[in-house]
Amino acid sequence: MKGRVERRGRRAAVAKSGSGPGKMAVREKIVFRFDIANLVTNHQLEGQRNTFHAEYEYAGQLKGASYDLRGHAVAADTYPYFQAVRQDMVRFIGEYADKKDFYELFGSDICRFVLEKYPQIRRIKLTIDIPAYKEIDVDRSEEIEMERERK
Repeated sequence: MKGRVERRGRRAAVAKSGSGPGKMAVREKIVFRFDIANLVTNHQLEGQRNTFHAEYEYAGQLKGASYDLRGHAVAADTYPYFQAVRQDMVRFIGEYADKKDFYELFGSDICRFVLEKYPQIRRIKLTIDIPAYKEIDVDRSEEIEMERERK
């Protein structure tokens, strides 16, 4: 089946060539994921390492930017480079002031930071792996999901 895709907002219509109206309405949801593995955060314990699993959903249909291996800042109507989102998260985590905060607050602050910095992102889910370390001999994790309020 040959066809073309026409994109409008959060809907895409696929037109089949040579077969009458043949349009199908669909809802599109695009999710992107990446990990920040084994990062020394010193959170709660000096030397503590964490792995962060980030997943985010875009806020509507956006434009593509030119391909860039490192990523760079883009307009609010363009898909953000994951490298830029990831680098900003790593920087935020490294500069996080209250190293004794509960992980629930730490994770929520990371999510809120991403949503404030990137209007292109509608929803973010963050899982933080917290391996056993020093006097806390239990592996654990937490998951935070945060979404922009719809207007």
